[in-house]
Amino acid sequence: MNNDDQYLPLESNGPAYTKSEERHGVPLEYVGQKLRCAIEELNRVARQHPELQSELRATMHYLLVAHLGLHNLLAKADDRSLVDRVLNLNTDELDQWLEMTIRHGAVEGIAGIGLN
Repeated sequence: MNNDDQYLPLESNGPAYTKSEERHGVPLEYVGQKLRCAIEELNRVARQHPELQSELRATMHYLLVAHLGLHNLLAKADDRSLVDRVLNLNTDELDQWLEMTIRHGAVEGIAGIGLN
């Protein structure tokens, strides 16, 4: 895992991707859990079948954009090495990375709080 992932600023969506909304429906934590499961499953397939990694890159990219966007950490998706790194993380490293994004992000849209 890259040391750059140790610091994830919460103001990372940028103004083009920030909009105040009120919603009623499925809890966003539930949606986040389903995205997490999909990322974990795709990571498992990529590690079991390394010959398929190039075919899995686009799917992992979109899953990571959705996951990071949901947790208000969208700018981290600009990291061009992220998809390949996540595809190759072992189970423990992936769990650690996912927990970090959930812990340092916020589905409620809490922007403006820096992490030091």
